[in-house]
Amino acid sequence: MSLRNLSVVRLFALVAIVSHLLIAVVEAHGYVTAPASRAYFCKTGKAKDCGEIQYEPQSVEAPKGLPFARNADAKLCSAGLTQFAQLDRQGAKVWPTTKAADVHSFSWTFTAQHATTNFRYFITRPDWDASSTKGLTANDLESDPFLTVAMNGKAPPATMKHDLSKSMPTRTGHHIVYAVWTVDNTANAFYQCIDLDFGGSHSNSNFPDVGSTSPQSSSTPKPAAAAPSSSASSSSTSSASNSNSNSAASSSNSSASSASTPASTSNTDHRNHSVKSKSCRLKKRRQPNSSALAARADYRRQPMRMLKRRSA
Repeated sequence: MSLRNLSVVRLFALVAIVSHLLIAVVEAHGYVTAPASRAYFCKTGKAKDCGEIQYEPQSVEAPKGLPFARNADAKLCSAGLTQFAQLDRQGAKVWPTTKAADVHSFSWTFTAQHATTNFRYFITRPDWDASSTKGLTANDLESDPFLTVAMNGKAPPATMKHDLSKSMPTRTGHHIVYAVWTVDNTANAFYQCIDLDFGGSHSNSNFPDVGSTSPQSSSTPKPAAAAPSSSASSSSTSSASNSNSNSAASSSNSSASSASTPASTSNTDHRNHSVKSKSCRLKKRRQPNSSALAARADYRRQPMRMLKRRSA
């Protein structure tokens, strides 16, 4: 093989290796599915007016350093990516929420696995105003993550769940968790915003809580239970009550008996009336009228008249 041909073969091999590495880096994407992130809500159609993120929930990728590398531009949820600017929308009832009481872990889905430094989770400060229409900034977040999962360069599986090592920070109302997946062998990281409802006076519970992992309770009010009788009654009162109950039951039985008697009498009268009516109809059919009786009497007298005439 000539030197020229050998160089061409080596070039093709180098291109193949570089292409494979680039594809591995590009496909190393992921997003939070439980509790559902804004990107995942857009993917499933439970959040509206999402734009391009509904097709690429795994692609919120930007240089490492967030949240604090972008301090005041209010573009943390989109990681500063203009194609995903809809993720920065903020205000009351803009995003579905998940009940914080139902959150015991954070689950990721990865479209491809990649070496990872760690996962970190930040939360908004207690005095953060959820009704503000300004996008999330680093000043809105606590300076330290409430949960860090070290990976030490290992690649995650296709799905991964991070259990809370301790309870969620105490909050009231609507708050945001900012999840960061730091890739180990690139300059980038992936970012996800998660909306939680901690309940209380500033709760966003009027918005459909479609992200809750627990079954939704029925909104149909249950019928109120009958008020219990007073437990302070004495034994004599209880006896009197029992006596009254017995007398009431006896009276009720008597009433029922008396009510059944007329019904029985009515049935008997109806049968008697039917028999009498039938007898009357038979009598009417069998009893001849007066002209027929007169004719019969005249017919019986004729032989006697003939005998008298002959004897005369």
